[in-house]
Amino acid sequence: METARFLQDLWNKGAEVYQVGGSVRDHLLGIPLKDRDLLVCKLPMEALKQALSPFGKVALVGKSFGVIKFSPHQNPEENYDIALPRLEKSTGVGHRDFEVRYDPHLPVEEDLGRRDFTVNAMAIHLKTNELVDPFHGKKDLADQKLRQVFPNAFSEDPLRLIRAIQFAARFQFTIELVTWEAMKQHAPLIQTVSAERIIEEFRKLFLASKPSYGFDLMRDCGLLNEIFPEIATLTKVEQDKLPGDNVYQHTMRVLDAAASDSLIQHKGDLELLLAALFHDVGKEKTRQFDPQKNRIVFYAHQMVSTKIVRRWMKKMKVETIGINPKNVEVLVHQHMFETKSYFTEKAIRRFIRKITPELIEKLLDLRLADNRGGKYPKSINGVLKMRARVQDELAKKPPFGPKDLAVTGYDLMDIGIPAGPMMGKIIHALLEVVLDEPEQNTKEALLALVPKIRETLDVVPLKTSSRRKSGSIIP
Repeated sequence: METARFLQDLWNKGAEVYQVGGSVRDHLLGIPLKDRDLLVCKLPMEALKQALSPFGKVALVGKSFGVIKFSPHQNPEENYDIALPRLEKSTGVGHRDFEVRYDPHLPVEEDLGRRDFTVNAMAIHLKTNELVDPFHGKKDLADQKLRQVFPNAFSEDPLRLIRAIQFAARFQFTIELVTWEAMKQHAPLIQTVSAERIIEEFRKLFLASKPSYGFDLMRDCGLLNEIFPEIATLTKVEQDKLPGDNVYQHTMRVLDAAASDSLIQHKGDLELLLAALFHDVGKEKTRQFDPQKNRIVFYAHQMVSTKIVRRWMKKMKVETIGINPKNVEVLVHQHMFETKSYFTEKAIRRFIRKITPELIEKLLDLRLADNRGGKYPKSINGVLKMRARVQDELAKKPPFGPKDLAVTGYDLMDIGIPAGPMMGKIIHALLEVVLDEPEQNTKEALLALVPKIRETLDVVPLKTSSRRKSGSIIP
């Protein structure tokens, strides 16, 4: 096996090879490994590169080329991060403000001593299978406890504040008291960390079956107000969902439903989760008492919520974790749609067209999660019936956009419609027809409608048939 061959060659050259970090933690938890982190002692970097090169692809990454990305030739799906032992010295308050020193002769225990939490500060000697555990991480793992390795863990690297949150949420860990007090003390330092690094940790937090656990921890240690001040204010916004309820509590129930409710088809989807988190954030600015209804109302809160989430996503650069901000905006803005049983098939098709076939089921999931987090979490029949009707219409594959029409811009040019704005208006008018009457979506039927549409739009007389000129755009 290629993997065993490269390890054997390293051993033959006098190296000691350890599996380290999160891969050890996941191994002890019985979680299948995706990537492996290896630490190679007693072999300089150049010698390490030369030893690995015959067995796979070698790429140098990281600060001062301190880490090798390695994938064996015969098992390219296996990925290894291979590093030398290193020590880090903080030189500032930023995440990147470190002086890093690599030394192949450092004991493995010293390398482990610079890591964030004890559950991540273990190593397995790959030749002897011995566990190296100088900080009792295995016991903390068994006790489901998160503990910092050294007192300055957060001040030296504030990103660890969010790492603590996502680890606790994903693995349902409690945070040891000294570590917790250090998190509260250093919470403001999260402002020194780049948005890209923070949002990546939130991607991992959203893997938890109950992300609300992480948000509650952030609320209690002060991080929520630093990263999500708009969400933090919702703890003070009361509403009539449940006795003593506030918008924050409702939002957390919705978020958890979006993460793991069995009836939600896109559970765990990042865009759905972010929309769930921000769907009611505008309620803080729109809360008022309606004397006629004798209750608190939040008129047009979805519009305010959309503006808030747009600003937050731009600041946090959510595209770096695969989120399309426009999709989240649509979900938040449209989450208050009606679910009436008397809607006609035409109305359902127009609803799908408005949201887009690609996004419609996520919107239904958001509404279902919203109901789950509401006063009557079992009252979901309206959404389920709406979803069934939407799925029925999608299965029929009616036209929802210009590309679905049985005619193209070329066909219209063949009957004398010039390329340009007026052609776009005619195509839009044809789409309106077939949304109501899908059976009209044939080439003959649509071309027959063009003269009447042209008259309605006061189109100029038909010109001689011509094909599209090079460079023009045909819908």
